[in-house]
Amino acid sequence: MLNWLCVLGAAAAVSADFGLITTDDLYIIDTGASLNFTLRRVEPPGMTTISVGGIESLWYKGVEYTETTMRDSHIGSGFDWIYSDTTAVDIVAKTVGDDIIIATVTVKYMTHYYIVKKNEPRIYMGTYWTKQPDIQSQIRFLFRLNPSLFTTVPKEGDVRNNTGAVESADIFYAPNGDTVSKHYTNHRLLDWENIGAYSDNVGMFVVRGSEEYNSGGPFYRSLLAQTTSAAFELTYIINYAQAQTEAFRKDLLAMYVFVVTDGEQPPAPTEIDYSFYKDLDLIGFVGKESRGKVTGTSITNRKAGIRYTVGLNNEQAQYWGVAESVDGSWEVVDMLPGTYKLTVFKNELEVRIIEGVVVTAGRTTTMKNINIQNDPSDSKAIFRIGDWDGSPEELRNGKVATKMHPSDQRLASWDTSPFVVGTNNDSHFPCYMWKGINHFYEVQVKLTPEQRATTRIARMGVTISYASGRPALIANAYTTKESPAIPQPTTRSLTTGSYRGNNQLYEFEIPPSAWFAGDEVQTLIIKVEGNGNSGYLNNAISIDAFDLLDVQPASTAAPATAEPSTFAPTAAPATKAPATRAPATAAPATSIPATPAPQTPSPATSNPVTTSPSTDSAGAMSAGVVQVLLCATAVLALIVA
Repeated sequence: MLNWLCVLGAAAAVSADFGLITTDDLYIIDTGASLNFTLRRVEPPGMTTISVGGIESLWYKGVEYTETTMRDSHIGSGFDWIYSDTTAVDIVAKTVGDDIIIATVTVKYMTHYYIVKKNEPRIYMGTYWTKQPDIQSQIRFLFRLNPSLFTTVPKEGDVRNNTGAVESADIFYAPNGDTVSKHYTNHRLLDWENIGAYSDNVGMFVVRGSEEYNSGGPFYRSLLAQTTSAAFELTYIINYAQAQTEAFRKDLLAMYVFVVTDGEQPPAPTEIDYSFYKDLDLIGFVGKESRGKVTGTSITNRKAGIRYTVGLNNEQAQYWGVAESVDGSWEVVDMLPGTYKLTVFKNELEVRIIEGVVVTAGRTTTMKNINIQNDPSDSKAIFRIGDWDGSPEELRNGKVATKMHPSDQRLASWDTSPFVVGTNNDSHFPCYMWKGINHFYEVQVKLTPEQRATTRIARMGVTISYASGRPALIANAYTTKESPAIPQPTTRSLTTGSYRGNNQLYEFEIPPSAWFAGDEVQTLIIKVEGNGNSGYLNNAISIDAFDLLDVQPASTAAPATAEPSTFAPTAAPATKAPATRAPATAAPATSIPATPAPQTPSPATSNPVTTSPSTDSAGAMSAGVVQVLLCATAVLALIVA
């Protein structure tokens, strides 16, 4: 039996000099910066919850920060609980030169690296895999730390002293009645840089990597931390199945770093230098010299006050960059060579897609003007509720719905009074609708004789639906054609803090005969269809915008003209310049009649192809019963905790 007291005492003592000590059971690693930790070489007899390769203990300035129940820090539930056909887990540690220690854990289709540099209180990480795990079906590294040693942890995920479960076994009531869960620590990949806990004299954080290896795009959300009475679970998500819209990627080296400070914030991801990895023969590492970048001179037909993001992705990797608020110029750096799909996002809404963007190692691909041609807000509307931006944020509860359960006492009532066009603002309209809770929601509007005289198109944008939920519309006594169910993630979403799925646009034709004559109020009733469950796990939708068009579009919209992008590779090395972010602001609801949102100057014409052509697949919301804006490569029908 392992003598735990002796092991912990040895780990605490070896805290002055950089170095590696090997015992029969452990590797003891000292960074030379007051941080030292131990890695398991063998699995203790009878300890089925502990695996070779885990961090057994972690000390900083003589204080142990390991969680209190003798559970290790490692990938998922342990390296021996990743693949069902695992027969052994191996670990080898060594010193490289005078200033680097590397420990390599191998199990079936995965290799994980722990790396330290002399005199840095950090543990650099690298995780490489050729096959997705088949036990828990996602990849995440969990640091399990002692919560009593920190004064500040992410409050949304602090489930200590909870009074019982709200939903499943991962959403709880806090003592004050608020709802808390690890899921509500989420942030969009685009926005977060680190996650951690701290006090006056110590901080422990994970600083994220490039996320090229993740799935779901720049706006994907997933849990990041949970605090229980036994452990602060600091979670680095490499990929995750919750509300996932893409297939998982593989054959990439995920790089991230655990940083210890004296209470201050850690460096930004752009300040972390992984270049020394190139000398360590790490599987899957690709240095900057073997990468390229893409830049764009401008994006036109942008709407004022909204942030635009340019994403590039293929089956191998994903990247993004934020457009400058002044001229729409942008750049995406440190990309793996390959051919990518480019998507321009208006906040989170796809408004232009260009296929065939080629990235070459060591070179810059330059694209000239990209004109947004298919923004739904360009269509003149009699009224519009919300802004077409792929987000429900400006609607009722939309600013806080990702941080709490829909039943939370802090939220405004979902079953609100009818929305009166010209009287209510966007924040009166619920951002989510559930069958059996707040559907059959009324929008009241008065129409002129001219507006009642022709067939009208009502449109609803949906950012995600749950349990095959989809909107239906009743105009006074007229029921519009039923909408088909569209593929969406089948895991929980709205109750776990995510509205990000596959953006959809639904259109409903309303004939003149549906309208009341004279000055009567017209009522549009929105309901949610589907065969679901009950409560907040019933059929549901998250709403982007709802409007009634002032013009009748053609019944079938012609596809946008294929517009080539411009490729101008240069020999200049790919370097990164910071982008200026303009804050996204919600457009107010328009009154009768509506006018288009303010626009940037008239679009310039696109330039001809100079290298390899690309075709425009029209990131558009064209007419029809429903338009699928972003088809998922694979919809993951997987319920995860």
